[in-house]
Amino acid sequence: MEQGKSRNKKQKKKKVFSRVMRTKLVFSFGIILALLLFLLGRIIFLYKTKGVKYSNAVLSHLSYAGSRIPYERGDIVDRNGNTMATSQAIYNVIADPSVIFSSKKDLYIEPTLDALSESFGIDKEELRTKLTEGKTKQYMILKKGMEFDAVQAFKKLQADNKNIKGVWFELEYKRVYPNNALASHVIGYTNAGNVGSYGIEQYYNDYLNGSDGRTYGYYDNELNLVETVIDAKNGGTVVSTIDSFSQAVVEDEIRKFLDQYKVCNIGVLLMNPKTGEIYAMASNKNFDLNNPRDLSLIASEEELGQMSDEDKTNALNTLWRNFCISDTYEPGSTYKLVTVAGALEENKIAVTETQDYNCPGYLIVGPWQIRCSNRRGHGKITLTQGIEYSCNCALMEIGEKMGQDSFLKYQELLNFGRKTGIDLPGEAPGILLSKDQFGPAEFMTSTFGQSFNVTMVQMAAAYSSLVNGGYYYQPHIVSQVINSDGVTVYSADDMLKKMTVSKDTSEYMRYATGMVVKEGTGASARVEGYTVGGKTGTAQKGNRADRNFVVSFIGSVPADNPELVSYVVIDQIDDPQFYNSSRPAGLMTSAVLSRVLPHLGIYPESGDIEYHVGEFSEEVNEGLSVEENDGTEPAGELDPNGPDGRTGDDKPEDTDKPEDRNKPEQN
Repeated sequence: MEQGKSRNKKQKKKKVFSRVMRTKLVFSFGIILALLLFLLGRIIFLYKTKGVKYSNAVLSHLSYAGSRIPYERGDIVDRNGNTMATSQAIYNVIADPSVIFSSKKDLYIEPTLDALSESFGIDKEELRTKLTEGKTKQYMILKKGMEFDAVQAFKKLQADNKNIKGVWFELEYKRVYPNNALASHVIGYTNAGNVGSYGIEQYYNDYLNGSDGRTYGYYDNELNLVETVIDAKNGGTVVSTIDSFSQAVVEDEIRKFLDQYKVCNIGVLLMNPKTGEIYAMASNKNFDLNNPRDLSLIASEEELGQMSDEDKTNALNTLWRNFCISDTYEPGSTYKLVTVAGALEENKIAVTETQDYNCPGYLIVGPWQIRCSNRRGHGKITLTQGIEYSCNCALMEIGEKMGQDSFLKYQELLNFGRKTGIDLPGEAPGILLSKDQFGPAEFMTSTFGQSFNVTMVQMAAAYSSLVNGGYYYQPHIVSQVINSDGVTVYSADDMLKKMTVSKDTSEYMRYATGMVVKEGTGASARVEGYTVGGKTGTAQKGNRADRNFVVSFIGSVPADNPELVSYVVIDQIDDPQFYNSSRPAGLMTSAVLSRVLPHLGIYPESGDIEYHVGEFSEEVNEGLSVEENDGTEPAGELDPNGPDGRTGDDKPEDTDKPEDRNKPEQN
């Protein structure tokens, strides 16, 4: 019975889904369905009537990725502020297809395509295809390297037509050299990423470069781009010591010479002996800085077609090489000034008017006969005459009095065998013989500039020190660097490095070099109205049997108080009349000085001056013989048989073969 009662209670507790409840549920569902239908209808209505407005509102809250603002690499200018290298603004055309295609009525497509095609010369249909294929993208590069005028033309169209949408521009810079090849080895060039190669561009790369800025932005309700900009920090301006006019004159005179003669190399260097500033530095292998990999200057199309990639790389490296600082050679008789100055400083010789030296035309050194520049001999001469006539016998006698230790001391003191520290990459240290490499013959030939190698910049710096009072200034190509805020961040103020010789010795050097041009072997370097000092040099290169020579002239003006040093080196003239004569180097010196001295504010000391006298192209064709050119023959030949028929089996490595005894010698 109890179980029956329990079952009845459970049945009473069981709920029943009544009719009323079902009615309420259906009513509630109907209301919800009606609301959903109303909302759906409202959405359809809004989409049809105000869809574009709401789409723009959504886009206005979407920011585009930040973009880089490149810095502007600093300019390189000459000493007078003339631009030698600069950065020109160019623009990449960027499209945002998601914006261009955002209008349901296609309001933006045609105006934007027309403006892009008109301003940048892009084919409209190709552009339409490209944008359509990437219509969901927000960043698409359409064209690179557009000039400012083209960008401005597009922006004007955009200002006139509000339906031109979804286009913006990225700023970039390209390196431009207004003077093309002028001073190419000094300036250098840049590679991708603002990386300097060679010259000032490489050495001062960190000063020339800056730091990038950044842009961040979004589109407003009208789909106009709103940007936030963090500015870039531009690079500094490098002020070089180069004088563009003097540099152009030097390169012009080199071209005139090359119109008539073939050479391996020519180097010309102009330097202020009182500061170490380089006014001009050039060789015969200039290249176009705006197209530095163009080999058409040195090879024909046919020759280029036959060259391997390795051959082309080697050719480019040769083209870019700065002869004035990277190539070494025997200086020849220009070095005699260093030997004489060192002997004077060590009190091994004295300046007198008596005939202190005897030149029979040769000296016997061990088993060797070392000949003078004049094989007939100069006879009894003074110290000054020994320099004037470039007498090897006098220099060997001076070297013997001086001794090897003192000789090596002045090589080191005047920075031979080591880098000068000039602010250009690629400087060579030169090649010297150590004391234990000196045999008697090597030492004697070293006194007149053979058996060791120097660079042009070494020789110019040393010569400057000998004639400027004994002050050794570090050669340099840049005077200061000014950052983008106008603050000088580098200045070449401390270029005086040491004293080399006394004022008395320097005074004599000025006198002696003046006599070389006035009465000696340097007559071809005279400039009307000026006193010019200097020294000639002719050194045989390579295998002595090849009869190849490096001829040179190093000079200063005014001779008694030098304000400018000029150095001309001509490596292997392919001409039987002048191949072993220093006269061409003297003539080129005269031509250059005649044109640059007035420009540099160094005016004639007396009389009038014809600024274009002494041009090599005019004077070299006078038909003068080699002996008439410089009064002597090149020197330095070692005769293994000697005057008494002796022979020698231990001939030094760089001396001449017996069959070469009759070749011209060094001057």
